[in-house]
Amino acid sequence: MKTKRKVIMAKEVGFCFGVKRAINLTRQALAERQEVFILGDLVHNKRVTDELEGKGLRKIEEYEAEKTGTMVIRAHGLPKAKIQEIRSRGIDIVDATCPIVLRAQEAAQTLERDGYQVVIIGDKNHAEIKGILGALEQPALVIDTIEELHEAKQDYILMRKVGVIFQTTHALELCNKIVNEMLMMCKEIRIINTICRPVQNRQDDAIGLAQKVPLMIVVGSRTSANTVELAALCKHYNPNTIHVQNADELLPEQFISAELVGIASGLSTPEDLVEAVKVKVLTYDAEDAPLLATA
Repeated sequence: MKTKRKVIMAKEVGFCFGVKRAINLTRQALAERQEVFILGDLVHNKRVTDELEGKGLRKIEEYEAEKTGTMVIRAHGLPKAKIQEIRSRGIDIVDATCPIVLRAQEAAQTLERDGYQVVIIGDKNHAEIKGILGALEQPALVIDTIEELHEAKQDYILMRKVGVIFQTTHALELCNKIVNEMLMMCKEIRIINTICRPVQNRQDDAIGLAQKVPLMIVVGSRTSANTVELAALCKHYNPNTIHVQNADELLPEQFISAELVGIASGLSTPEDLVEAVKVKVLTYDAEDAPLLATA
């Protein structure tokens, strides 16, 4: 006996405001200027970067060899010293840094000016964190786990008066755990919540959806920190969670027995990629078979 499958979409899928803004600024630059280049990827989605490079955007590994043209600052931002140096070379700048990322940089600067040791909860290798570090006069402490926090305490790196900000795409749940542990180690803590509200809303919505459906699908690039984190959060609440970059990666045997499927996406995932996943899921009829747990 076959049952018609149903799909529940998360409330918000596709690009967030910051990604839309970055893409629009880059498209405008490509339409109006001759030589446009970028250090790294504008956003973490290959479909998007391929499209922009097809329109003439040139990706570079270093800017020192560039003497003319226009450089787009990617959505994750760059250290301010780098931006100043690039401008001093006579290169025009189109700053596509997400405004929420800029606010995180400003929050870190405020804490530093007020005499706090700046502690950033996030991935030290992420482009956004590097931009925040570059906005400060003094080195900041970047931690991503409770274990790293304890190591900083044991090595006398963690001070007693700290100011805390968060990587804008981090899960609030993880940040809370680290902050709660920090409360036992520091005399004074000031926290500025720099987590992006759209990120938090998507995470809360996806977690709620994951707990209601037999199978959860998260769509987005594996190089996208917010998508990877979203998939991990959903999997924590629903072991039957699949992370795919596009519909081509979704195999029928992964969802054939699920009568109800939830779908969410990362912030830099084009909406049509999410819709294509939905169409593929609905192409096959659900069958009366046990749901396969997906690693």
